[in-house]
Amino acid sequence: MILPRSTPRDQDVDAEGIVAFLDAVQERGIELHSFMLARHGHVVAEGWWRPYAAERAQLVYSVSKSLTSTAVGFLVHEGVISLDDPVLDHLPHLAPQRLHPNWSRVTVRHCLTMTVGHDADAWDPAFVGTDADVRRPGTDWLPIVLAMTPEHDPGTTFAYNQVATYLLSRVVHGATGCGLVDLLRPRLLEPLGIAELPWQRDPMGHELGFTGAHLTAEALLAVTQLWLDRGSWQGRQLLAPEWFDEASRPFGPPNRDPAGNADSVLGYGYSFWTSRHGYRADGAFGQFGLVLPEQDAAVAMTAESGPTQEVLDAFWETAFPAIGATGSRQADGALGERLDGLGLPARSGGAPRIAVAEFQRGDDPAELGLAPTYTGVSVRPDGSGHLLRLRRGDDWLGLRVGDGEWLESVIEAADLRLPVRSSGGWVTGDEFVAEVFVIETPHRFRVEAQLGAGEATLTWRKRPLSGSDPFSLAVRST
Repeated sequence: MILPRSTPRDQDVDAEGIVAFLDAVQERGIELHSFMLARHGHVVAEGWWRPYAAERAQLVYSVSKSLTSTAVGFLVHEGVISLDDPVLDHLPHLAPQRLHPNWSRVTVRHCLTMTVGHDADAWDPAFVGTDADVRRPGTDWLPIVLAMTPEHDPGTTFAYNQVATYLLSRVVHGATGCGLVDLLRPRLLEPLGIAELPWQRDPMGHELGFTGAHLTAEALLAVTQLWLDRGSWQGRQLLAPEWFDEASRPFGPPNRDPAGNADSVLGYGYSFWTSRHGYRADGAFGQFGLVLPEQDAAVAMTAESGPTQEVLDAFWETAFPAIGATGSRQADGALGERLDGLGLPARSGGAPRIAVAEFQRGDDPAELGLAPTYTGVSVRPDGSGHLLRLRRGDDWLGLRVGDGEWLESVIEAADLRLPVRSSGGWVTGDEFVAEVFVIETPHRFRVEAQLGAGEATLTWRKRPLSGSDPFSLAVRST
């Protein structure tokens, strides 16, 4: 355990409000995977929705940006770089004369505040028309990204832009010779007791910066606690407190919500969003590190939710008023039982198992279907469960499916390893259904096979931002 534990009542948190939050997300169909709340530096509530678990690191999407910002903060306060340094100064292998003049005026500060000058996110457009070779090891993505000329002078317009944070990752490497994880290991990870920080990388091995970081819920909470305590950790000042005052100050976008309630329009600092209360690190599908200075509280959440504002609304309405309220021992006990019993229901069969069944890939919704390289499925009994095999190109990927329970497998392709947890079975004599969680990410896909038709569909619940192939989420090597 990284942080000390306490009871909600002892830290002036009314456990009934946390229970109300759990009720709200269930009633509203919001799928959370983990929830942790700390007050006065003590964890007072923690829970995981099985098959997710405390020891499992999970992709936190754009929370990665806030980690990248923290890495930049260390370098600024060590005097290695300045916020007003042109980013090109730390990318010495480039030929600036071949770039649009706007790039020469883009600074570290512009990248932190998403004011590089683009009208919109320039990441995906940069790669339109590129072929598979762009992912070949050793390919440099920097020239591809810098070919996207900012339409405006830097500092004059805000656009949430993956390019900006990718450039910060490259600046860190250019200024120090090491990547984000190596930079953060002695400055952040080791002091906080964080054992690992898997991070998705580009073909040259640079962390993407804007996404790809994987943290356990407690590691996410510990980093959020560091942000709350303005760089202090257990009596040791790791990063100057002034950095957090500046990083949490909003620059843009302007508030366009007359009611002032939507947390996405209250302003953006140095890769942190201003919230209705405090500020936050915010990742797609509901990954949050909430920093609540007035309440001296930190919150970590992971999820696969729809509009992430729904998660924040539920929290502000229920759990937030409980922070600083008087609770009871009885309420603490009820919350503990509720947290211990969290889980996403495992699928089960019920119909007799079939010895061996094979299926061709059928039609599934294009926007949710797995990559077209997955062309077939086979199922056979395996102990009390099933062995599900997915045909990917010329290879077959085997994974264990628990009937009424979650079973873990590791599927491999090329040099990538991808842990999954699966459950399912024959729901009728004709239909096999399995849920497959890509368990180090927020995502899962469903396999539905019809024996009579001889076809199977493979569909994501919510399509990952990295692409439709599960291996686009892989962060571990064989």
